Amino acid sequence: ISGDSLQLLKKEAKDAAVRDYIMGKLGSAVWLMESVIQRRNTLYRITQQIVDIQKDFFEHGPSHLKPLMMQEVAERIGMHVSTVSRALAGKYMQTPQGLFPMKYFFTGGFATQDGEAESNRAIMLKISEMVKGEDKRNPLSDQEIVQRLQADGVDIARRTVAKYREKLSIPSSRQRKEY
Repeated sequence: ISGDSLQLLKKEAKDAAVRDYIMGKLGSAVWLMESVIQRRNTLYRITQQIVDIQKDFFEHGPSHLKPLMMQEVAERIGMHVSTVSRALAGKYMQTPQGLFPMKYFFTGGFATQDGEAESNRAIMLKISEMVKGEDKRNPLSDQEIVQRLQADGVDIARRTVAKYREKLSIPSSRQRKEY
């Protein structure tokens, strides 16, 4: 807040128009500062929840990302899900694993046979690693990828594997085959 404005307020205290104008501007400045503080606090509370829930991700990497919905975080901090979404828009988090958009940590997932949950991103990472390690003369079909994931305890449909493979820009097994 400008010192000149405060000086003008002291000098022209008897002039109602000047006083009202300056007081209005001071009120707007206070409101803006309080809004910035509130947004910072909201972002801090959301970040704290992400760090608590995604602890394994921060310690071990993307393959340990857990399914997390914005609604869950909103309920934990007592805010509306749209407030959480707006607060995260355009925000990034520097982690030991790299720089990520904060919305990266919110993902759906699948229940595993051991009662745990695995995020969509972790499953996509597994699919990517399977394809990288496959025999290029006999690449894995989507059904074979499903069977390997099921052996790891992830119940997933072949269509879902195909959708994830396409999102990862991985061609079909026929297209990946090298002669």
